[in-house]
Amino acid sequence: IRATPERLSSGRKPGGPARFDMGLISDGPHPVLAVAGLRVAQVRAIFTLPRQFGTYTRALAYIEWFTPFRTPDPSSGMRLVSRLTRHCR
Repeated sequence: IRATPERLSSGRKPGGPARFDMGLISDGPHPVLAVAGLRVAQVRAIFTLPRQFGTYTRALAYIEWFTPFRTPDPSSGMRLVSRLTRHCR
């Protein structure tokens, strides 16, 4: 999973857009439906804590959550999600 900022062009090197990968996150076992228990999230930043906060050495991720999967769209058969706009799950 990657989260990279926009790269500005420098000399002959072209710039590039920011990349924020998406992922499916399991929130527990749900055997009834294949998508039940899965949530969509987008990684916005990967970071480590400064030493002043202790010696936690693993990378952390700031993620943006999406709504739970809704019923499939009648015309495409795909399940719909949208970005969450509040601090809720």
